[in-house]
Amino acid sequence: MRASLLALCLLLPALAQARPAKHAARDALAAEIDAALHKSGLGGAKIGIVLAPAEGGEPYYQRHPDRLLHPASNAKLITTAAALSLLGPSYTFSTDLAAGEIEAGVADHLYLIGRGDPKFVSESLWKLVDEAREGGLKRVKGDLIVDESFFGPKHLAPGFEEKPNDDAAYRAATGAVSFNFNSIVLRIKPGAAVGDPPMVRLGDGAQHIELINRAETSAKGKERLAVTAKAHQDRTRITVEGAIPLAHRGIVVRRRVDNPPMFTGRAAKVMLAQAGITLEGQVRVGAAPQRRVLLAKTRSPALGALVMDVNKLSNNFMAEHLLRAVGRIKRQRGDWEAGRAEVRQFLKDVVGLKGEFRYANGSGLFGDTAFSARQVVQLLQHMHARRPALPEFAASLAISARDGTLWRRFKPLKDRVRAKTGTLAGVICLSGYLELDGGEVAAFSILTNGVEGGAVKAWRLQDSVLNALARFKSSARP
Repeated sequence: MRASLLALCLLLPALAQARPAKHAARDALAAEIDAALHKSGLGGAKIGIVLAPAEGGEPYYQRHPDRLLHPASNAKLITTAAALSLLGPSYTFSTDLAAGEIEAGVADHLYLIGRGDPKFVSESLWKLVDEAREGGLKRVKGDLIVDESFFGPKHLAPGFEEKPNDDAAYRAATGAVSFNFNSIVLRIKPGAAVGDPPMVRLGDGAQHIELINRAETSAKGKERLAVTAKAHQDRTRITVEGAIPLAHRGIVVRRRVDNPPMFTGRAAKVMLAQAGITLEGQVRVGAAPQRRVLLAKTRSPALGALVMDVNKLSNNFMAEHLLRAVGRIKRQRGDWEAGRAEVRQFLKDVVGLKGEFRYANGSGLFGDTAFSARQVVQLLQHMHARRPALPEFAASLAISARDGTLWRRFKPLKDRVRAKTGTLAGVICLSGYLELDGGEVAAFSILTNGVEGGAVKAWRLQDSVLNALARFKSSARP
């Protein structure tokens, strides 16, 4: 007992010195960040910041930690964390090509049955067709029927209706049967002579497009082309207007398409013909019979690989597919309502989020979504400790000065930041992990809403915050 008391007496002076050092370091960090906030020019913006140890514990710094703010694409952190945790990193999406009956290479009907593969592209479709041909399929007496029932008939994510005229590919529709991210590529070059319409070449799926070319080739000047896409009956009408100079090298434009199952089905019809398989009927949407003959199957890459495109490249289309898949697998409904309910339950019961939050869709594009910086950091801390989801989750984040949406940012912190960016009109956010000078890992969330005059001021604030945090010495922490 006497020895224990002696040891305690010897330890007390060291503890007394360590505590002030810890607080002094945190005070210095707070002073540096507060000064950066004061100089940022973001006085009219709403800001929430939390910087904390990734393994949990008292935050290093926080400012308005519980203020609910729109996270923009930081919402993809929530979607991918939930998908990896609820479906598992090895989960795959499958697509089947089947016949009702087939005899001597002749099928009654052909069924394209999708289960939400977000990376079903030209190569995937050709693989199905080629495998069916190698299996002996020569002719289809009836129709090509596209079965999208796995997710259901809704195609546009909640919140996307806020900008109904936005035809950009990042606002693409979703569906259990989708193709090339439900977008079409247009390659536009000047015509042969002044006054001629420009040459427009469409990518795979061109048969779904009604093209109206009102543009012309000009003698000189700047390229002034306008390319718009709108739903028209069961197709997409794309209009090209304006002018492109004769010497111009051309442009490449990608636009969203409407009616994903028909877009995919029409692309399949073309590939069937290219493979020498005759389709005598039409392309239509319907349900596959329970009794059918499987002709070919494809599988997506594993979910652990898919989330890299979602987070590193901020792919909205894929994020919405993950959310719908969560609803379909966990609640037997592939709609957004089921997916959101499952994710909310995950956040409350598994991650342990407290208080109010709003989760409108999987991508964070538009919609009434709101989280606090504290809640985002709590999710990051949860995933930092979780197995087996953590390796895939961390690997999915953009790396500073290396790849994804951070490939040109945080050069002084190269390879030390793994984070998700988020950008909407007036919304600039960044959340993720940072390796500190002492080797420890911090989780951080910097949410900024109501930003005026572009993103540069918010980016500079993010730079200042992370540079200051990186220098927060491990010796100053308990």
